Amino acid sequence: MINFLIAFFGVYALAYSFPSIIILPLISLGSFKYIIYIDKQLAKDLNKYYNDYGYMLPKHQAPHDVGTRFINYCVAYPFIRHRVKTDSLKFKAFMWWNAGGMWSWIIVFILIFIEKGLGISF
Repeated sequence: MINFLIAFFGVYALAYSFPSIIILPLISLGSFKYIIYIDKQLAKDLNKYYNDYGYMLPKHQAPHDVGTRFINYCVAYPFIRHRVKTDSLKFKAFMWWNAGGMWSWIIVFILIFIEKGLGISF
C-alpha cells in the first residue's frame, strides 16, 4: 500500500516538476506583477511587504525572497484559501495545482522516510 502511495504521489510530483521549472523562475526572476497579485490575494499583512505608497519594500524584492514567499504560499494555500479576494477560477486552479505539487513532494518524502528510514510498511 505504501508503495502505491509513493508511486501515486511521485507521478503527480514529477508531472508538477516540469511546469514548475518555468513557473518558479518566472515569478521569482520575472516581473513583480505576479508576486504583487499573489500577495494582494493571500497575504495576511500587506504592510509587511509594501510601504505606504504601495511599493514593495527593497528587502522583499530579492529573487530568493520572492521565490520563497511563493513557495510558502503554495504550501499554505489549502489553509489560507479563504483569504482570496478574487473569484478568478484561473487563479484558484493555478494555486491548487501548485499546492498539490508542493504537497505531493512533501508527502513522497515523508512516505519514503516512513518506509526506508523507520522500516514501517503497510
